[in-house]
Amino acid sequence: MRARWWLPVVVLAALLLAGCESDDPAPASTRPTATPTPGGKAPARQEPPSRPMNDLERPVAERLRRQVVGQGLTLDYLDCPRWDGRVPVRMSCRAYVDGLVVGVAVHLRAAVEGRAVGFDASLDDGVIATRKLEQTLDERGWKRANCGEAAAYPADVGARIVCRVERDGRTRYLLATVTSRSGRVMITDYRPSAGR
Repeated sequence: MRARWWLPVVVLAALLLAGCESDDPAPASTRPTATPTPGGKAPARQEPPSRPMNDLERPVAERLRRQVVGQGLTLDYLDCPRWDGRVPVRMSCRAYVDGLVVGVAVHLRAAVEGRAVGFDASLDDGVIATRKLEQTLDERGWKRANCGEAAAYPADVGARIVCRVERDGRTRYLLATVTSRSGRVMITDYRPSAGR
């Protein structure tokens, strides 16, 4: 009677062990991997003030527009504090660039004593131009880079932007992770677990 009880257990164990020794590859997962969408977390859009720009803001905004257009950015508005007319002076303004608010450093100086004012202006850190990121990837050998529809993203440390690229006729996905407020990013292969 004891032999009959052990016999089915031994047969079952032999079948289980035989399955473990198979040379057949494990079946592929039938769960499809979702194709990532290029881009990052959609930035909150900030609307510029409704008042028109003043006599100082207009020329500074125009110069800044020419500086950022090559990066695929659009400066919509410049908001500066009230200026008392003295030079030289440095001031901090706010630019509305593709829905993001970006700091602007402005230095006003006398161009012609008592008659004209010259200025220098530049965007502060804090923005990543999507087209500039795509150009950088292209320069590094990744062709047809697409990093999403947003023209710009805030340079928030840890933020992630997925980019679709091509190399040797194959499509791949890369992940640009923001590493500093200056807009520096680290490029790595996209892994679904990394997400956005």
